[in-house]
Formats: sequence, C-alpha cells, structure tokens
Amino acid sequence: MGKLAANFLKTARPGKYSDGAGLYLLVTGREEGGQIKGSWIFRYTHLKQRYEMGLGSAQNLSLAQARSERDRWRDLMTDRRSPMNPLEEKRRLESEAENSRKGLTLSEVAPMAFESLKGSLRDEGKAGRWFSPLRLHVLPALGAMPIEEIRQRDIEKALQPIWKAKPATAKKAIQRLGVVLKHGAAMGLDVNLNAVVNARQLLGNQDHQVQHHPALPWREIPKLYQSLLPANAVHRALMLYILVGGGPRLRPVRYATFDQFSGGVWEIDGELMKGRKGKSKSFRIPLTTRIEQLVHASKQKCISPLLFPSPQKGQTHIAPVSDQAIENVMRQRQSEFGWPEPYRPHGIRTTFRSWVQEVDPSLYAVAETALNHQVGGIVERTYARNDFLEKRRALQERWEAHLLSA
Repeated sequence: MGKLAANFLKTARPGKYSDGAGLYLLVTGREEGGQIKGSWIFRYTHLKQRYEMGLGSAQNLSLAQARSERDRWRDLMTDRRSPMNPLEEKRRLESEAENSRKGLTLSEVAPMAFESLKGSLRDEGKAGRWFSPLRLHVLPALGAMPIEEIRQRDIEKALQPIWKAKPATAKKAIQRLGVVLKHGAAMGLDVNLNAVVNARQLLGNQDHQVQHHPALPWREIPKLYQSLLPANAVHRALMLYILVGGGPRLRPVRYATFDQFSGGVWEIDGELMKGRKGKSKSFRIPLTTRIEQLVHASKQKCISPLLFPSPQKGQTHIAPVSDQAIENVMRQRQSEFGWPEPYRPHGIRTTFRSWVQEVDPSLYAVAETALNHQVGGIVERTYARNDFLEKRRALQERWEAHLLSA
C-alpha cells in the first residue's frame, strides 16, 4: 500500500509528496476548473547513482495508474537476468518510436487517418467514397513520399491535371489530403499543415459552374409513372420514389422494409437519410392510397423483409435493388420517349418541387419539408418543429392524382 490516499489528488496543494517505493507527486497548482496541475516522478538508484524519471502528468494518470507505471519500470531495474536503467530504457524506446515515425510515407499514414474517421462515416466508409479521391488522384503521385517532405508544389503538381477538368473530385481530393496531413501532425510528425492552403493558392480558381441534374418537366412525369410495371421490383422501387416526390432520396427507398410502414406513416431511420453518421434525424412520410397499395403488392411478391429485393440470381444474401438498376429504367425510357436530356432519378425531386410551385406556391414550407430540406434559420427551427405531416399527406394525394392523370 502507498502512503497517499485514493482521493488525495482532489485536495493536494502545491508541493512534492511521496507515495513510497520511489513514487512522488509534484503538484504545481490547479486549473480554473479545479483540476490538478502537476506530474508523477519515479525516483530510484541504479549502480549507486540516483535518477528521477517522469511518468506522466497528474491530469492523465490516476494514483493507481502511476503506481502501476512505477512498478513496471522498477521491475526492469530489478530483473536479475538483465537489469537495466529505466531512464535509459525509456529514452531508447522513445527514440525507436520517433525513428519509426520518421520516414512514414503518405501511403502509410492515409489508411491510419481513414481508420480514425470510420466511426463518423456512413457504413464506416465501406462504399469507398471517402478514400477513393486519395487512392485515384493523390497516392499515385505522392504516396511514396515521406509525409514530412510533402510541400505545396508537390500537391500542385499532383492535382493540376484534374483541378479544372474534374473540379468536384479535385476539391474532395485536396480536402481528404488535408485530413491526412492533420492526422500525421497528431501523430507527432513534422508535417507542413500549410501545404494544402498554399497549394490551393497555387492551383488558382477552378472557374467551376455547378451543373444541376436535368429534371423531367412536371407535365411529362405521368407518362413515366404510368409506363412502369408493378410486377417488376425495380419498377416498383421507382414508382415509390416518384410517389413520394423523391423526398427521402434513393437509399431509403432501396432499403425500405415492411416494418417501417404502419399507422399511415413510413418512418425512415436517420441512419438511412442523407447526412453524417449519427447527425441525421428520422424522417416521416405520410402514406397515400397508392403507396399503401404498392407496399401491399410488394408484400405479396416478397419473402424477404425488403420491399424491393434485388432480382439478381446467385447472390449469397438478399440485397436491395441497386441505384444503378433504377437509373437504368430511366435510361430505357429516355430512349423510348426521346427525352432531349438525360433525366435521372435525382431530378424527380426538382420535378416535384416545380409542380408544387406551379399548383400552389403558398405551400413552400410544406414542399421543402417533403424534400427533407431545412426551412428557416437555426433559431427558427428550434421553435418551429412541425413536420406538416397531414398537410404533406394532402399534397401527396394531389401529386398522386397528377401522376394518374391522362
């Protein structure tokens, strides 16, 4: 047992206190919040010479942890087979760690940075979208370089070919690279954190104009909807997507399960909605007659919990229809109907919004909520929490009538 009580750190005043067996607590003061400021010291004698070795700060090490650290180093000193000086061994281990960090290449640090971020990425980054800009456009040019040697000119040279040709991809690539460099700095590496900022300056303005998804005119959406076949799972998925005006986007439609539909509402978990992991709220969609009929029809045809299981054969597990399969249906209709532009599923959100603007502009907040858009500033949203469920139900019934019109 040591001399110090377990709660001594809470009341200790500035000074040096012995716990016994060479362990000392050096208290230098208190933080504003009352947290102790100080360090743990191991005092010992090796080959008739006295040493003092720091074990860590009193903020980071509890009394029990400090005692454990003291015992670990003391055991090295008293090992009969090969006794060693704890301070010299500590310095050797720190030197080895420092040397192992030096020379780490960007290709070695990038996966470490990705691993640390996985918890905040949707599906832990399994889709590969976060890492792919690095893998395709940064690592081939800079991956073999020691991360501590990367400078703005290196980044400029690597991203110059895509900076204006693929502005969105280049923007993601340089942002991801900045994250990796910050991770390297957190590891204790001498990284140039200004390299990304300076590289942006060297690369210049991208002169990029945002290209919005082409949207099918709202007067033509009934023809598309009525051409779809309810017997086909992919067609049914697109039908549901159109019926809800594309509000939740494709992912929740693809992963829709029967237990999400009850009490006249489709309740979508926030994890399926667009946004950072853990940050998106659940989303309610009112059910209309056609939506309920579609869900019922899917239930008659499916043995899986998914409304729209993939029709592909040879799969080892039941998977949802792919977004590419749904997009391919619209590609086929583009050829059949002679559309002047490549209309795709995402554009249906604009189609729905344009229709609302035409039939009743006063329903701005209702329409924006139906598309899962935030309405108003943060203060306004704090007090106005209505999701207009019944008003959206009435709006969707009018939209449904439009889809079934001649």
